Amino acid sequence: MKMKYSVVLATLATTGGNVWEKPREVLEAIAGAGFDGVDLDAEPDRIPAKKFEEVRSLAASLGLKVPALVAAWGGWHAGEDRDLGSSDEAVRRHSVGYANKCIDLAAGMGGPVIEICCCPFRPEYPMSSAPLDAVRRNFVKSLREIGAHAAQRKVPVALEALNRFEGYAGFMNSVSDAVGVIAEAGNGSVGVLADLFHINIEDTSPSDALRTAGPRLMHVHMADSNRAAPGTGHIDFLQLLRTLRSMGYTGYLSLDCVPAKPDWKTLLQRSITYMKQLEQILDLQ
Repeated sequence: MKMKYSVVLATLATTGGNVWEKPREVLEAIAGAGFDGVDLDAEPDRIPAKKFEEVRSLAASLGLKVPALVAAWGGWHAGEDRDLGSSDEAVRRHSVGYANKCIDLAAGMGGPVIEICCCPFRPEYPMSSAPLDAVRRNFVKSLREIGAHAAQRKVPVALEALNRFEGYAGFMNSVSDAVGVIAEAGNGSVGVLADLFHINIEDTSPSDALRTAGPRLMHVHMADSNRAAPGTGHIDFLQLLRTLRSMGYTGYLSLDCVPAKPDWKTLLQRSITYMKQLEQILDLQ
């Protein structure tokens, strides 16, 4: 069973590979490197529909699927407060509204996964000033509302746990935390997005984290322990591939390295070459 590989396009923009500025150059480089898809930015109010469709159509013409839409939650990425766990009801409602617009955007695209996080505008470590019981209560409420809309629109939604330095320290930092929140929300259609960089910080074992997600695993973000290209840190990607194969995982592994070192084109080529070499090793075992 061969894995499918995608690229989080927001990642490439950090070192010049901005698909919204130079769509053909970026998408041709991704397709030429041997990737199978691209994860597009989910900004329905900021990216004109015509531009979005232009990029999506160009990707399709190059044989690239769109397995996921990447939503922006943290203040550094979103530029505004999109906190689904906020006790400020106006902020919470705005955040739910943004998620639902992303779902509507995905509805006509064949069901790409929508990523959901719980992220304050400015993370606080080692302790959050917001009571975590209230954050959890508000987030579960938001997730139920988003999940209901997603089910109606037949769009998959996946929770991404964030490490304590980027999300709420003490709430939904690990994959097991995310699975517990899904169970509390009581929404059987919501799944898990496993980000290997966050897992490397918060979960005891990356392979165990993937197994914990189990059949709920919808999407994987791929970066090494240093958030750079696979093979440059200490995550055992061979074992992770072995685990995913044993689980029968049929989703995508999406390259999500921040920043794109040493440059975005080199990152693309080195990463896909490394992962396919590991798959060849597995095939011989």
